[in-house]
Amino acid sequence: MSTRDVLLRAAGRKLIDVDGEGELVSLQPPASPARVAEIEGELGFALPRELTELLSLSAGLDMEVQESLDLASIEPCPWEGPLGQVMNLVGDGAGNYWVVELHPGMEILGPVWFVCHDAPVLVYQSPDLAAFVDDYLRFCAAPHDGPVASVVREAVQRVWTQRDLPSSDLLDSQDPVLRDFARRLGDGWFIRDLRHAKPGDGMPIGRFGPKTPLARAGQEFVFAYGSRTRMERFKTWLTGR
Repeated sequence: MSTRDVLLRAAGRKLIDVDGEGELVSLQPPASPARVAEIEGELGFALPRELTELLSLSAGLDMEVQESLDLASIEPCPWEGPLGQVMNLVGDGAGNYWVVELHPGMEILGPVWFVCHDAPVLVYQSPDLAAFVDDYLRFCAAPHDGPVASVVREAVQRVWTQRDLPSSDLLDSQDPVLRDFARRLGDGWFIRDLRHAKPGDGMPIGRFGPKTPLARAGQEFVFAYGSRTRMERFKTWLTGR
């Protein structure tokens, strides 16, 4: 099912929130041509055709209690995550967000990522926007389960405690992306390959404190984080740098 169909099907749907109260889902008005032009000016490139078509239908979904879904909120990745400009779809109410990275020429609006600050992780949520909207609405309705619930309740802590490959283990990898990336990074870095991620896979972006160095292999979903000494982390705690 397309994202357009998911949005249209959602309009008028009644959800039961965690307090047992009902709330109605409604379509937001379309984004104006001026707003679309403004977004493209901020990005420096044309929006994907699918997103332009969606914005001509609606700028998102309004809900009475839950966070509303916004298709016209474009900004840098929250929490200094390792993604570029993103469509900030919706928050979880605790300062964490589901986002889609935007780049020139993309044909599919996805994947969708969960960027969390507590614990500080980046988690793969959905392969595309249509799947995410469907899963998010499922999460917002009783019994509040499904892939979104699994990421929020289980994957965040699992990703936070996982151990990733040191870059030194990949210096002679048969995969040229991993090999070249590892050789560029040097010692003290850990690599996570999320090119074939499944919902719940991810990377701890704050493993060594709030200023953990992050890197990415070009536009590939291959990420790395660098180690910091206890003294460096203590300095950050004192000075914020």
